[in-house]
Amino acid sequence: MKKYWSLLKYEFKTLLKDSMNLFMILYPLLMLFICGFLLPAILERTAAENSNAETITLLIGFTLVLSLGGYVMGAMLGFSLLENKDENTLQNIAATPITVSGYTNFKTVYSFVLSFFGNMVMVGGLKLIASNRYELVYGGVTIRLLDQLSWGNVVIFSLVSSLMVPTIGLVISSIAKNKIEGFAFMKSGGLIIMIPLLALLNTFMDWKQYFLGIAPNFWVIKPLLNEVLLLDNASDLPFWLYMLIGAVYMIVLAIVTQKMFLKKAHLK
Repeated sequence: MKKYWSLLKYEFKTLLKDSMNLFMILYPLLMLFICGFLLPAILERTAAENSNAETITLLIGFTLVLSLGGYVMGAMLGFSLLENKDENTLQNIAATPITVSGYTNFKTVYSFVLSFFGNMVMVGGLKLIASNRYELVYGGVTIRLLDQLSWGNVVIFSLVSSLMVPTIGLVISSIAKNKIEGFAFMKSGGLIIMIPLLALLNTFMDWKQYFLGIAPNFWVIKPLLNEVLLLDNASDLPFWLYMLIGAVYMIVLAIVTQKMFLKKAHLK
């Protein structure tokens, strides 16, 4: 346990010095500023009166926040492991009592925790500071979308969404040979992560929504959209069941991708 405590202390010491760690800290605050202040301010100046275009745009922005939280932290984990490979750090670790699998587990848990707090800042922050901006007028009734989310919803989403971190990080670090290739894979992988945006379309409101389930983050985004939009479709699952399926799916992917990473690195 002491060896992991030493690693944790090292990460804390380099928290503000390392550009990767600094980005992981600032990214949630940046997204909160954009979606909580900047985007609403721009739309208030440009959207036509008596139009829901502003709310629709904000809803798309909100869905992007939900989609990108775990993905960005996972990409940062992948870049960190690629950096370790480039600098032959993993070979050195393999000769220590920590082992590469132990080091990978530590980095994964560390990134998972940062992702959890990052999601809490982005989603919980929007609920706190921007609920009055995310309003929809429907049938003469004004609905404040983010008020429909309980803090329990926010915490559960933040936990389950962060389970995507190891899968993204380990896939990038397994396939890419260096950080340049890793960046290319991150951009192409971002298209898959955007799949849950299609859940906003009427086409995917019924049973066809489950075609989108190939994207791991669909299972955590869809229940939140159901909550904020007050959707009650016969094909929908309960909130907790979406989250349970998503958690199991992501844990299985994390186990598979870790084995792939260790096999590719020819290390244990």
